[in-house]
Amino acid sequence: MFRMRLVSSLDRVFPERCPAKQLSRLSTAANEPVSFQVAFRLEGKGPGAAAVNVRSVSALPLSTYLVGCVPVMHTDTAGVNDPHAPGLFPDMLIKKKTNPPLVREGAPWGLRYYEKGEETLLYAYSDAWQAVWFTLNEDGRSLSPGDYTVSVIFESAEDRSVLAEQALTVHVLPTELLPQKLIYTNWFHCDCLADYYNVRIFSDRFFRIFAGYVRTAARHGMNMLLLPAFTPPLDTPIGGERMTAQLVKVTLDGGRYSFDFSLMKKYIDTARAAGITHFEHSHLFTQWGAEAAPKIVATVDGHPRRIFGWKTDAAGESYRAFLRAYLPQVTAFLRAEGLEKKTLFHLSDEPDEGMEAGYRRAREAVGGLLDGFMLGDALSHYEYYEKGLTELPICVTGTIDTFIGRCDHLWAYYTGSQVRDDLSNRVIVLPPERNRILGTELYANRIEGFLQWGYDYWYGMLSHGLFDPKTDPCGYNGSAGSCFAVYPGRKGEAIPSIRQKVFYEGICDMRALKTLESLKGREACEELIEKHFGRMDFHMDPGGPEKMRAFREDVDRSMTGYTYG
Repeated sequence: MFRMRLVSSLDRVFPERCPAKQLSRLSTAANEPVSFQVAFRLEGKGPGAAAVNVRSVSALPLSTYLVGCVPVMHTDTAGVNDPHAPGLFPDMLIKKKTNPPLVREGAPWGLRYYEKGEETLLYAYSDAWQAVWFTLNEDGRSLSPGDYTVSVIFESAEDRSVLAEQALTVHVLPTELLPQKLIYTNWFHCDCLADYYNVRIFSDRFFRIFAGYVRTAARHGMNMLLLPAFTPPLDTPIGGERMTAQLVKVTLDGGRYSFDFSLMKKYIDTARAAGITHFEHSHLFTQWGAEAAPKIVATVDGHPRRIFGWKTDAAGESYRAFLRAYLPQVTAFLRAEGLEKKTLFHLSDEPDEGMEAGYRRAREAVGGLLDGFMLGDALSHYEYYEKGLTELPICVTGTIDTFIGRCDHLWAYYTGSQVRDDLSNRVIVLPPERNRILGTELYANRIEGFLQWGYDYWYGMLSHGLFDPKTDPCGYNGSAGSCFAVYPGRKGEAIPSIRQKVFYEGICDMRALKTLESLKGREACEELIEKHFGRMDFHMDPGGPEKMRAFREDVDRSMTGYTYG
């Protein structure tokens, strides 16, 4: 016997268990992607495995993925109310063709219907649940409102007999969500990409891979990209260095600096073509207190040489002279590219208590050379903003309460550590609703931007080692999925994750609230948030998939008057 169940994007289908409650209806704005899953398995006596094909019928544009599980070896994480034992967790979304033609091929012992040109074949098992993930309107095109039926059919690959079929009704609302205003970035690590695929950084092959990864990021709401003008001084051991990832070509001749921005322009043009609108310049000083200069390579007397690094005093005259030469030219280049209001400059990441003096010297070194551009850093201490050391604080969600209502422009960020006390996070072991709730929290607290430090970071702590997240998602300090949102495909493609899809659903919730606010005022939105979650800070308990979905349905109802069936 073959079994299938329609479940929501917030339900998790583990090999050993599947939610019992089935999904029958969805609603979505006219320009919003919406996802659901179809769980399947064999039951009863007979063969323990069977080849199957999945077909779908819908007037809506439909993307199809097989949900791949990854082995999570460490799940004992504070903040997980119902910790799942170590094992296989659903997260990878392995692209499948939607309804490819079937061909009948085989050997003397039997023929089978294969999906032509498809690499990801399906097998149903008697001892494990699996899932196929469907995203409707993945590119967010404008659809005609009304009710649509999506039918999913599983067929035997042996004879095309129908094993099971179910249908879902999707109501497309007569309303489009307002464009995304949230500036959203995950730090893109170019050296990881080059290392994993064994390509020369910034080569033509690199840029082809890079473009695909950025397209995947932009499709899921990311609109700002880290711009490695110089090798980003992030997650680097003191005195050590990472692979050179430097877009700006520097020449030092007779004590005078000159700069070539042609490679930076190629990087920006490639990213813009993939959907990026904003950029963040790599940090101008080392992490954790701005004590040294980043690694900078220049051509000196015709030969490449590292001219700055850990041994360079950030407050010294040599590096200050470099900044006085460089910053006017790079800002002129960015202005010419129309990026003055769309580029964020960083000084030093996560300055802590006791590091104020070094950070102050860094702030003084740039002086007014960055006027007109955003200037901000990830930090946890309000004093840095209060004393005018940064204009745009990017605050960790665990301590952001001290900033809320006291800053003109406030951003938020989290690492894999922010999981206690109902804090939202996208680590694999947290339930998906704890990931999605962030969009509502950002709206409720008037947050303008969000930063997460790892889009494709596949190194271990302080950039040692290189792990494959498909087989070792805990490769960074045991925190499963904290440092990456995508998995590396073998052909150079980015494999999206369920966490990436669900995070974007949260951004769409934020857009829906902004749309409702434009129609009925902010008070109406705040009343809905309080009704469903009781509080409007970064510790809102989403209370499970059904409660999260009920909230969004309430927002849709308030926008359009549509009553969810």
